[in-house]
Amino acid sequence: MDTLNTIFSRKPIRNYTGEAVSPEQEALILKAANAAPVGMGQYDTVHLTIIKNKELLSEIDSTAAALMKRPDSHPLYGAPELIVVSVKFNPSTEGAGHANAAMIDHNMALAATELGVGCVYIYGAVAAIRMKPDLLAKLHLPEGFTPSAGLAIGLTEEKYVEREIPTDRISQNIIV
Repeated sequence: MDTLNTIFSRKPIRNYTGEAVSPEQEALILKAANAAPVGMGQYDTVHLTIIKNKELLSEIDSTAAALMKRPDSHPLYGAPELIVVSVKFNPSTEGAGHANAAMIDHNMALAATELGVGCVYIYGAVAAIRMKPDLLAKLHLPEGFTPSAGLAIGLTEEKYVEREIPTDRISQNIIV
């Protein structure tokens, strides 16, 4: 798959077989995270937490469902792994932390797409983690780090295929 085909094929996967990705696939996805651009090269301001513990995933899933007032939903979609991207915010450049997390999340999603691994961006569950101190403590984050983004991954029977992308989704203006 070439880069543009990967970009045009990426989509959220919300159906998982329950099987974890292989160690080799996970290593490539995490390598893609480390290849992401981070503002001013400050990689010490980002941290990844790879959650595979079924009990913790279930707790995150149910907490997020309750906070979204949809107790019967499953915001992690049954994915067997959640990668949480946490950032250490600098008060003068707080937005950069979220941008860094988004870039890392997206790089991992593109790598997963390239590998045929199911993935979906996760925000609601990440917000739920932030709102529950006891749950946040279970991530054992370094001092000063806050969860900002997440990516659920796992094996799926869905396939990625290049899709038609409308070019007018985002408004634009041209200044000459």
